[in-house]
Amino acid sequence: MKIIYLTIALISFAVGLIGVVLPLLPTTPFLLLTSYCLLRSSDRLNKKFQRTKIYKKYVMTFMEKKGMTLKSKLLIQIPVGIMLCVMFILIDSNVMRGVIAILFAGKVLAFSKIETLKELNNHDEGKVTVTKS
Repeated sequence: MKIIYLTIALISFAVGLIGVVLPLLPTTPFLLLTSYCLLRSSDRLNKKFQRTKIYKKYVMTFMEKKGMTLKSKLLIQIPVGIMLCVMFILIDSNVMRGVIAILFAGKVLAFSKIETLKELNNHDEGKVTVTKS
């Protein structure tokens, strides 16, 4: 079972990295999946992953604060929403349109359940602080 989790972790990490440079692909969900799978497959790789800049930028706030800033939510929701809408328009199959509509509704529902954190800008020090509302 550890091999399966490790394989999923590597694939989701690769897709997450692609999402860093390709704005249509959400990064955070794939990196969260990577973290989840590494927790179940390899302590050593999980600790290594947690020390990366990518983990600290995209995953740490979500894991520690149990929420996301509005900016983070929108950076995920908008491109994925656009992609699903384009697919809905271009596909002729009503069954596939139904599947896409269910995916869209699921995405909106899932993100509405995630707590929205406030992002406080400290202009004097050039730092951004994230707090619970």
